[in-house]
Amino acid sequence: MNTFLFLLMFAVSVAVTAVFLHEIKSDLKVKEKADDKLAKLRGLARCTAVLLIFIAAAEAIGIIKITEYKGAFLLLGATAGISMLICTLNKKRRYNTAAAAVKALLAAVILEVTLFNIPTYRLWFGSYGEMSFSAEECAKSSSVTLRHGNNDILLQGDHSTVFTFDNIGEEVADVYVDIDFEKGTKAARVSIDASDETTPDTYRYGIASNNIVRNKPHSHYTQLHLSGNISSMKVNIFPLYGGTVYIKGISFNKQISMSISWIRIALIVLAVCFWHLMMYSKTMQKSYSKSKNLCRTAAIFITDIACLAAVLVTFVKLDNYSILDIMKCSSGNQMTQELVDAFEHGSTHLLEEPSKELNALSDPYVTSYLDSEGIPYSWDHVYFGKKYYSYYGIGPVVLLFLPYHKLTGYYFPDSMAILLFALIGIIGLTKLYMAFIRKLFPKTTAGFTIIGLIIIQTVSGIWFSIGRPLFYEIALSAGFAVLPWAAYFLISAGIIGKDKPSLPRTAIASTLFAFSVLCRPTLVLYCIAAGLFLLMALPRAAADGKAPAKKKENKLFNASGIRYLVCALLPMVCIGLVQMWYNYDRFGSPFEFGIQYSLTINDFTRTQFHPRLSWVAIYNYFFNPPVFVPGYPGIRTDFQFLNSGGFFYADTGCTYNTSGVFFLALPMFAYLFSVKALEAVRGRANRISTAIYIGIPCLLIPFGIVASVWESGYAARYMTDFAWQSLLGAFAIIFFLYGRITDPTKKKFLNGFMWFSLMWALVVAGTQEFNQMFRYDDYAPDFPEMAYEVQRLFAFWT
Repeated sequence: MNTFLFLLMFAVSVAVTAVFLHEIKSDLKVKEKADDKLAKLRGLARCTAVLLIFIAAAEAIGIIKITEYKGAFLLLGATAGISMLICTLNKKRRYNTAAAAVKALLAAVILEVTLFNIPTYRLWFGSYGEMSFSAEECAKSSSVTLRHGNNDILLQGDHSTVFTFDNIGEEVADVYVDIDFEKGTKAARVSIDASDETTPDTYRYGIASNNIVRNKPHSHYTQLHLSGNISSMKVNIFPLYGGTVYIKGISFNKQISMSISWIRIALIVLAVCFWHLMMYSKTMQKSYSKSKNLCRTAAIFITDIACLAAVLVTFVKLDNYSILDIMKCSSGNQMTQELVDAFEHGSTHLLEEPSKELNALSDPYVTSYLDSEGIPYSWDHVYFGKKYYSYYGIGPVVLLFLPYHKLTGYYFPDSMAILLFALIGIIGLTKLYMAFIRKLFPKTTAGFTIIGLIIIQTVSGIWFSIGRPLFYEIALSAGFAVLPWAAYFLISAGIIGKDKPSLPRTAIASTLFAFSVLCRPTLVLYCIAAGLFLLMALPRAAADGKAPAKKKENKLFNASGIRYLVCALLPMVCIGLVQMWYNYDRFGSPFEFGIQYSLTINDFTRTQFHPRLSWVAIYNYFFNPPVFVPGYPGIRTDFQFLNSGGFFYADTGCTYNTSGVFFLALPMFAYLFSVKALEAVRGRANRISTAIYIGIPCLLIPFGIVASVWESGYAARYMTDFAWQSLLGAFAIIFFLYGRITDPTKKKFLNGFMWFSLMWALVVAGTQEFNQMFRYDDYAPDFPEMAYEVQRLFAFWT
């Protein structure tokens, strides 16, 4: 009966949606009054759609409960309702994408309830008799204790409990475990040994296995594909990571329930609709300068979605902690507490005193020796002159952590600091990107503008810090909060281009670039590049049309030039002097940040540089391709050491590994056409300045930063330092070349490439970032339900 109702709902929903699709197509053509039969059919479709919506609502609120087809009635009813809504809106104003949207929705829904849930239909084809065993019957086959009052079997710990079923004598297509979880337990492991007609007297061990995940009914089924009737079977069950579960029964040949992936449906619909817009919409083909309102609205929407995602990820990972409890931290870490306490006591060294054993050593930087000898030391602290220091930037300390402690008496939490910095940076990145388009590429199409913003927000690198909001991510996220805003004010001030620079914005840009170094010393390279760009803009700043021409050598240093130099360089000089004094007070040198004296993975005072180690970093950060796998995590990237034959630290266990930037954001391959683009720039002086503006901050500095990590090693979170920066340069090349193309075929090809790049970034980069946020492995066993959703997204046949 349930199957009949599902098939009926499926057929009616598809038919109704098809009627609405036909009506939309008719509305887009030259109108003729519909005949009475067609009008009656459309009216019937609307009435039927309303009925389907009520059925969908009934399942949503729990009135309809059909386990085998859970979510299908809601999906099919929603499909009819959305199609009717699109059809109604299309009558008021014609949308060329309306038909494409309904087509995409119809195709996505048909695929979702058929191909993507193909295990549900397996029992339709064959004579599979359902066999169910209660907890009492299961207990007889194993040395477990039955809880008579609850009629279930209690399993605890990591050891496996085996349930044996002999003399089955039938084909078995799947094993269903009726299981409940104790609070705090999220998953259990099932492994099956079986003997079938090909091996009637011998078990095939571990022939099937599966993770049963809390609140994921589909995961309770383990599929089998054995040869004929089964003689006997052993079902091995154990809670993962020392949890507690309750077995209420085990069944064979129970119809597998559906598992609807709303994300997969949304991606299909989004992909088709965006394809139609990119290839056929006149609005998306208009330049930014002619579609500013559309681009600004899209930018606000995209930024809001990114900020909302950051907030949701943070609070999901915090689980049950209330915001009030989080903000009342009585302790912290090296940045949130130790530096705060030191500064409050007027000290640049940390207050913790090193142990006498450590002070007695002539070579204290070999931490493996310290561990073996049991010598107490503080991990990843800078040890110099028998004092502990921190090599992390003081920017977030003086800007946030110290004032917060002064005002409240509490220490600002890591997670909230990273979230705050990430939100500021996400908004700043949008502002920078839109200023980049407005000032430098106003003829770029609206479609390219929107796609570029989505891609750069997706692969900015900040998601690896949001995904693991701990101590090491603070400095990275603080730098991300400042650097995009610094670049935004640099561009909006007119430093790059032909306009006369704005003095207030120039001063703000200079201040922010300098302050970014206080957040993360690595960013000093961008600060130096910004200083060069500021000096290059001096002739335009000094130009004064009202003043008479003077000697050529004095033109740069007139009143306008001096005012500009003060705004451009004074903030950098002042903040730079603060950093240099801070360095000198600690280590006796204004240029020493202290990282070589850190007690960490290696003795940095003795490490030798080898170019091969830099190539390891460059390959993995830029060029390592993704690998698609049928199981979790769906997409992965294996770290490559390139047979370096030396020590290269790769933090792939704790922070995971991800693909190179070229394979996360396909527009990066535009650098292959950089010479061609440069040759197309008119004038030798313009070519040189263009090469400087793009080559230094977008290519040389990112590759230089990556090459320099040979000493500290690899971690995916470092991508914040160079990913979005290098991608901006690639966009500059694409947008410039696209503006010079006149061949319609080439334009269509580039439109298609940008569309594919968007989908690729959302799937490949999005999946790898999601996996890093919500991992499920030996290092991070907290999110089996998230891992299950990712696995089902790709391995729909499981």
